[in-house]
Amino acid sequence: MEARTDSRTGVVIASIVGLVVLATLTAGAVVAFGSSSSSPSASGLPGGAAPSSAVPGTSDPASPSPAQSPSPAATAAPSPTQTLKGTVDGGRHRGDLRYFLLAPPADAEVYGDEDGTELSRSEVADSADVKQALATHGFKAAAQRTYLTGDGEYEVSAQLVRFASESSATAYYNDFYYQGTRITLPSSGSPAKAYRLSSSSAESTGSVIVLSHQGDVHITLSVTGAKTPGKDLLARLLDKQYRRLRTGR
Repeated sequence: MEARTDSRTGVVIASIVGLVVLATLTAGAVVAFGSSSSSPSASGLPGGAAPSSAVPGTSDPASPSPAQSPSPAATAAPSPTQTLKGTVDGGRHRGDLRYFLLAPPADAEVYGDEDGTELSRSEVADSADVKQALATHGFKAAAQRTYLTGDGEYEVSAQLVRFASESSATAYYNDFYYQGTRITLPSSGSPAKAYRLSSSSAESTGSVIVLSHQGDVHITLSVTGAKTPGKDLLARLLDKQYRRLRTGR
């Protein structure tokens, strides 16, 4: 992935390299850092999509254009006797970040490593601008896991990025948006921004991306299926991921 900056703004970041659902079905996802008074563009989007423009800030940009790439093979869901270790104290997360990933249902099929995958800063965003933005906010670690629900209805992907402090994760969340239609989720007590993205797959109507943060960790959840996931489902998934980060359970 590549991202470039407009000379009038800060950094426009194409984000979430490696998320199966995003790489397969969506494009045009950007993180914006800079003034909301200008209109930079981003290239090298997931799956090799063509560049699309975005206006940084709190308003919602236009819908993205589609992209495609193959999904990895699925494996059995992780065993309940997980050996990864992690602790949380006052919003500071220690240990293996994969420990805090949203747990798949017992009948789910996990793509790749059943424990999840650790990501480097380069793997989260492999351009100089993206790396710099992550470094500015104090990137420490990242992890992700994607699974197919047992009924085959949805692919669910969770990516966590840990920063140097809670304030850094909050700042990253505040500057983070996707191109797509903004949707509102039922209130669950956790911060949330959600976007509906378009799809190029015959098997999918599109993806929904949910953003949040807890303590020093930024959360990105994506859900893709033959039918658009309901808001209640998205809220439940976010609540489980948020609670896992808040309590370690």
